Amino acid sequence: MPSYQARVRFVPTDKEIYNDETGVAMKGADILKQLRINNLWRNDREGKYFGVMFDGQTFKFREGQEIVVPVEIARHLRRMSAVCIGSDKLNGPLLPCLEIAETFDLMSPKIVEVKTTPTTCPICQIDQQTFPALMRHQMEEHSDVFKPVKKESKIRSTITDEVLED
Repeated sequence: MPSYQARVRFVPTDKEIYNDETGVAMKGADILKQLRINNLWRNDREGKYFGVMFDGQTFKFREGQEIVVPVEIARHLRRMSAVCIGSDKLNGPLLPCLEIAETFDLMSPKIVEVKTTPTTCPICQIDQQTFPALMRHQMEEHSDVFKPVKKESKIRSTITDEVLED
């Protein structure tokens, strides 16, 4: 059974959405502005969010972030994100403020090209071109990871608790 997932996000501010009821194209910025006018933003410790409920759970959408959910839930969230646009808050046209950015199958493999060479730093993924440059880079930039290990050679006797030196 395929397990399709979807990325859900706010409508981009530069995207135009055509409204069949009024025959007018609205921009995403106008829809987000209407969220403020209709007082639909909420606040928590992380900042302001727009909440949409599904199955007793509130999905918090923030500007610039995407949420990955199953496709069925994504369709419902988009449908429930309808905002009344315009000055008439009761009979104005409804437009969704969320969009499904991408759908994908979790089980299908994705080919990812990894462009690393033997002289690429394994921590920050910057190619240093030569091995001496790589070693200098690691000692200067990542000195906290590459600390010299001090070897202490103390052997504890099992019969007595005295420490024997090598």
